[in-house]
Amino acid sequence: MVIYLQYFGGRGANSGINNYTDWLSMEGEGTVKTELEPIDVGKYEGQSLEKIEARLRSLPHEELFAVDSSGKVIEAYKGDAVSVGFPASLLKEKDITVTHGHPKGYEEFGGTFSFADINNMLNSDWKEHRATASGQGEMNYIMRRTDQADAAALRIRINKDYLKLQRKTEDAYKTAYLKEKQLHGEKQARHVARQKQVGVLNAYYKEVFPQYGFEYITRKKEYKYNR
Repeated sequence: MVIYLQYFGGRGANSGINNYTDWLSMEGEGTVKTELEPIDVGKYEGQSLEKIEARLRSLPHEELFAVDSSGKVIEAYKGDAVSVGFPASLLKEKDITVTHGHPKGYEEFGGTFSFADINNMLNSDWKEHRATASGQGEMNYIMRRTDQADAAALRIRINKDYLKLQRKTEDAYKTAYLKEKQLHGEKQARHVARQKQVGVLNAYYKEVFPQYGFEYITRKKEYKYNR
């Protein structure tokens, strides 16, 4: 089975219990890629997380690296411009750090975790999940599991807020896009709209994640590198 990290979109799955709809469970499916593209991890032996992530920021496509508690790269995979696949078995690796790239693309802004990213973190035994973004001024978006983490409860909360949050991100994008396009043209409009959309998610993640034992950290490029 191949799991995908992929930006926005998805379908819901009804659990049959009190009409509960697990919107997150189908996130990341439906991509055209069906085969894994493993990367030879031997090329990265001895490399620091900082160096690996610096490389991720330079790429026009997504890649994913899994790093164990000793700092060794144990698995890595190549994706395309909008997603990267990895085997479901990786979800069961305990206490690892998983980092993957968010290319800046046409909008010149990589952005924070998608719902597919969150879905995979909540399904996993990972200690830390990182989105390494390549937009101007961006660095990392980080989600960390603490000893108080309650992934099941956070999943329920996000699913409760899912449709409202989707609408808010879409409205933020459309409003900013229409305003900026009149003033500064198509490319700038998409850039600003993407930032506004990501801003909605940032605010939500910062407020909600700590309530369920997960840290949410954002870092810009001027940050002096540290875990």
